[in-house]
Amino acid sequence: MDLAKLVSLLANEALYFACPNELSDPFEGYLPKPYLEPLSDVIQEYVNDMRRRTERIANAIPKAELQRLDEGFADMKVALQGAIRKTSLRFGVSCWHLSDHESEAMWKLYSASGQGIAIESTEQQLKAAIVPSENLTIGRVKYVDFHKDPIEKGHKHYLLFLKRKSFEHERELRAILPLPEAGKGTLVKCDLETLITRIHVSPFAPPYLKPIVEYLCAGKPRTLDKPVVQSTLLDEPDYGLEIDCLSDFGDR
Repeated sequence: MDLAKLVSLLANEALYFACPNELSDPFEGYLPKPYLEPLSDVIQEYVNDMRRRTERIANAIPKAELQRLDEGFADMKVALQGAIRKTSLRFGVSCWHLSDHESEAMWKLYSASGQGIAIESTEQQLKAAIVPSENLTIGRVKYVDFHKDPIEKGHKHYLLFLKRKSFEHERELRAILPLPEAGKGTLVKCDLETLITRIHVSPFAPPYLKPIVEYLCAGKPRTLDKPVVQSTLLDEPDYGLEIDCLSDFGDR
């Protein structure tokens, strides 16, 4: 994580669980093609049966009703295609790198500016730190070929525990929780003393970063009574052409 995320973690005493649409992989929340193809065939059988039934009574149905039925079929197709992705947006994800050793590649990937920080924990500590944890699911990500590999039988984790083989270097362990609001990530309270074993500072960090992290962890930020403002540099213009087009001709 970067320094800002560490400050958020300490200030809120909470881990951020991101919605899958906030993550960089466009395949987040999708299932492999070999799983979707037979599922599509089963659904298609039901759709075809509904169409055959409709065709048999077509003469007894007004054309307007038939058109609405066709529109309903089209809407159903769109809804089914997006149903799996929509389901995944109801869950938040906390992503961890699973290893006994630091990874130079992960430092470079997730702290390009050299100002990265890593939280060390264990699966047991992560589970114990989040209370209540009844709806918490923790598991290792399985890396598959989305075009060829079927989902193994009996695998209890789908959707958000599957990623493409291109991401195997991440060796990811995930914690997943239902989101209070679908499509929107959330902070989840956790016991930081239980969660954190060590805080690692990037090997590429400038010399001043480690003392800053130690200062923050000691709870010593000074009070600074100064305004904090959000830049408006990239805001849309708040003005435009002003034209009064109302007629003032009166009665003729």
